[in-house]
Amino acid sequence: MMGIEVLLLIPFTLNYRLFDKDQRIMYVYAIYSAVLSVGAEMLARIFRHNLAWHAVMFLIGFYILSWFYIKVLKKPHTKKIIRGLIPVITVLFLVDFFWISGPSGFSSIFVSVRTFVLIVYGILFFMQLVRDNTLIERSIYITSIPEFWFNSGIFVYQCCNFILYLSFNFLLNDEPGPEIINLFRITQGLGWIAGIIQVIVFYIGLLKIKRARS
Repeated sequence: MMGIEVLLLIPFTLNYRLFDKDQRIMYVYAIYSAVLSVGAEMLARIFRHNLAWHAVMFLIGFYILSWFYIKVLKKPHTKKIIRGLIPVITVLFLVDFFWISGPSGFSSIFVSVRTFVLIVYGILFFMQLVRDNTLIERSIYITSIPEFWFNSGIFVYQCCNFILYLSFNFLLNDEPGPEIINLFRITQGLGWIAGIIQVIVFYIGLLKIKRARS
């Protein structure tokens, strides 16, 4: 995963001048994803422990993606809710990180809630695109919109990892049997596949930007 996420930064960086304000947030998210993967790999190799890194970085990722959805979602009430959820999720992170799971745990409660919230944001954006009369009147297909592809990548990644995040602390705190271990490997494999899909879909979004600017 680390290699493909870092590799994605090359075309994104080369085409940065083509991005508008909303799309530049996705460039920031691409940088974040690469830093998350590289940092996790280095900490795992050096200290054999990177759960605290994941928890902190997932909070940062939530800030970045909340910023993105505030920009692309149109309803003022929805934007207000997203802004209001940012401090709520931050407090949940602090409680889970320092008191419930601890720095040595995965902060599974925080990460699961955060992931569920991002899935809801993704659904809201899909619904907005489907119901957008302006697009219908101008005969614009939603698949031609770069933000559709960026949202699709985020949505697939969060959905595929939700079950893994929800059960991760359970796997750490107990002595799982072979069936639980196999289930964990399956959900972890889905997470890796989702990460690859996210990168591919992000690249499709980049191609849509290039086509729109040409």
